[in-house]
Amino acid sequence: MTAVNLMLVIIVLSLLAYALLAGADFGGGGWDMLAGLGRDRSSAEDQRKLISASLGPVWEANHVWLIFVIVCTFSGFPSAFGDIATSLELPLALALVGIVLRGAAYVYRAYGEGASLPDRWWSRIFACASVLTPFMLGVSGAALATGKLRPGSSPAAPFEAPFTILAGLLAVVVTAFLAAVYLCFDASLHPDTARLVAVFRRKAIYAAVASGVIVLVMLPFFYRDAPVVAARFTDRSIPFAAVSALCGFGSLWVLWKEKYLLARVTAATAIIGVLGGWAAAQYPDLLVGVYTARQAAAAPSSLDTMLVAMFIGMLVVVPSFLYLLKVFTAPVIEEH
Repeated sequence: MTAVNLMLVIIVLSLLAYALLAGADFGGGGWDMLAGLGRDRSSAEDQRKLISASLGPVWEANHVWLIFVIVCTFSGFPSAFGDIATSLELPLALALVGIVLRGAAYVYRAYGEGASLPDRWWSRIFACASVLTPFMLGVSGAALATGKLRPGSSPAAPFEAPFTILAGLLAVVVTAFLAAVYLCFDASLHPDTARLVAVFRRKAIYAAVASGVIVLVMLPFFYRDAPVVAARFTDRSIPFAAVSALCGFGSLWVLWKEKYLLARVTAATAIIGVLGGWAAAQYPDLLVGVYTARQAAAAPSSLDTMLVAMFIGMLVVVPSFLYLLKVFTAPVIEEH
């Protein structure tokens, strides 16, 4: 494997880590906003407490993977990074706004005791920002595949294709599905929260159905708005799509069978299938019609040095991150 391809693999693996960890956190924020609606209104406060406890002290640590992707792209593919950043300046800026507002709102709601705004307003900001960020990241990823982005293009260009808007909606719904499955497991860990399992199981089913509907609506626009990547998808990514669909349905089945840890695994594998299929179809382009990875790559000596540095860094970061997750598992709703 060449240094260029190895760098791409590392970027994709980092995106997967971000999707599986931060993605579930974003989805939890969306469910926080919807907790007071429908048949589960009576348990709204308990749902929000479980979501908050599940996020816990580790949720901001998940952004390390997004930072890692940015640094790898900037250092490994510098000529493409600038054009990608400027072409996607509007959705990426809005995603960053969502990340910042979400963090601030979470902290003020948890520890601010009504500072600046009532807690209910911080809850709304937290929830809306949790939806805004995955939507904008989904739009950004889809826009890279369209072949319509060029240096100097309009800031609104990423939003001009129906495919990119639907991809943003899919990102929101998929993160909601992932969060609901994760929360089923968290709720099952303690007798005080066990009653919420049925609540989040229903939410997982709703999100799974919505994901399927969006995918079916999106497919014709995919082949119209991103024909180059769509053709590669047909050639390369059908196995990824099949795995994703199978694991998505499998997650619902094992949830029904009350196998909540297994449901986490199958839901995560479904997300891996989605992102893996996109990565396989996008390769070798970074910005379709403008840059391939090889054209945009840094000098070989720079890439080799970066790969060594990242390997050494991951020897520290990965074990530390896994230990952090282990320490703060099994969230429990505090009783007052």
